[in-house]
Amino acid sequence: MAVRLVATTPGALVVVKPAGLASELARDPAADSLVRQLRADGHGDIRLVHRLDAGACGLMLVARTRAAAAHYAREIDARRWQKWYVARVAQPVAAARGLVGPHKAYLRTEGRVATVVRSGGKPSFLDVLLAAPAPDDADTSHVLIRLHTGRFHQIRVMLAHAGAPLAGDRTYGGAGPWPLYLEHVVLGSRVDTTGTWTVWQAPPHEDRERWAPELAAAVDACAATARTTPPPPDAAL
Repeated sequence: MAVRLVATTPGALVVVKPAGLASELARDPAADSLVRQLRADGHGDIRLVHRLDAGACGLMLVARTRAAAAHYAREIDARRWQKWYVARVAQPVAAARGLVGPHKAYLRTEGRVATVVRSGGKPSFLDVLLAAPAPDDADTSHVLIRLHTGRFHQIRVMLAHAGAPLAGDRTYGGAGPWPLYLEHVVLGSRVDTTGTWTVWQAPPHEDRERWAPELAAAVDACAATARTTPPPPDAAL
């Protein structure tokens, strides 16, 4: 499970994390993880500023310095990052189209599972922008998601709560023979040293499922729009 380098900035690396690889295993640093691989490749004392579930794949930004980590943490806390994902859900496309629109939930983490609660949880927001047929299975479909908050298992638990768990995600009720497919496909952020708004798009890779043409076009359109509509700048820059 090799990590693929997409871009390098003075303070960060942008990579594609493969499915099945943990972002970090702090209790067992010798075990295989994204952090261990990057350090073994000579990238130094890198620092995670966000994570992807082990079963997910796609873009991750990893800080190379303490200052860069602090910068990206501020950007995330202020919700200035822009993030889009593609997931396979255990619903045919006719049903999945009913998901299109904004979703809000309050999430609580209990051990290694997230739950939707009526009160006392963290407010969590996402938009489902498109549902497209999965070219190889009429019983499942792909959805394009814009994620506004980054809670633990947020996409997985919120879609399951909406009646469309990710296919193969047995933690949240996703049946079927498919492995979980959740890919971070577009990421927009201000670069650590210059404040320049930059948008990265995940290139095709071995963990990506085959997409319908309308989904591929929608992902490209999201990336293009993100490049021309940066969020308000960080006042500290």
